[in-house]
Amino acid sequence: MKALALISSGIDSPVAVWLMKKKGLEIIGVHFSNEPMVDTLPKEKTKELCKLLGIKKLYIVPHGYIIQAELMRKCSSSARCVLCRRMMFRIASKIAEKENCKYLITGENLGQVASQTLDNMTVEDRASKIPILRPLLCNDKQEIIDLAKNIGTYKTSIEAAICCGAVPKNPITKARPEDMEKEEKKLDVREVVDKAVKEAETIEL
Repeated sequence: MKALALISSGIDSPVAVWLMKKKGLEIIGVHFSNEPMVDTLPKEKTKELCKLLGIKKLYIVPHGYIIQAELMRKCSSSARCVLCRRMMFRIASKIAEKENCKYLITGENLGQVASQTLDNMTVEDRASKIPILRPLLCNDKQEIIDLAKNIGTYKTSIEAAICCGAVPKNPITKARPEDMEKEEKKLDVREVVDKAVKEAETIEL
């Protein structure tokens, strides 16, 4: 069975991928690059992590140029993290459909950052067309770090630069569906999602 993993250059998502591969899932990766808000280092580190994890195919979505720029121009800053995640899930769902993947995988860890509260994740999940697996949801951060060290991804992950330059000062932590849908009416969601999917780079590793 195939799954599409949202993978960054951080500590958590590579560990999530490793755990799901261990359960027998075939994994394809998708990385949401936030250039030009950040440099190219997160993207390059993500490629290295995919090689370490045995991921053979990676999509790189020009998220900064297309999605983040649009959110920063048109939407409330406090809603940006939740809206960003909802757009990621829409884009990932389309790529998953193309690749015949039945699930999405994330490295989300409950309460670790603003977008990862139960309220926010519930609202974010509504944007995905397929189930989202979160193998690290209730893990302690130190447990994740220890696993990363054991599987050989930690050293690469801690070298990564800041992967998002668009985090607001006061992000929403208790999102409501109706509020996020209202914000999304300021965008042409279908157009920007289709553009992001179309312009995604596919890399064979």
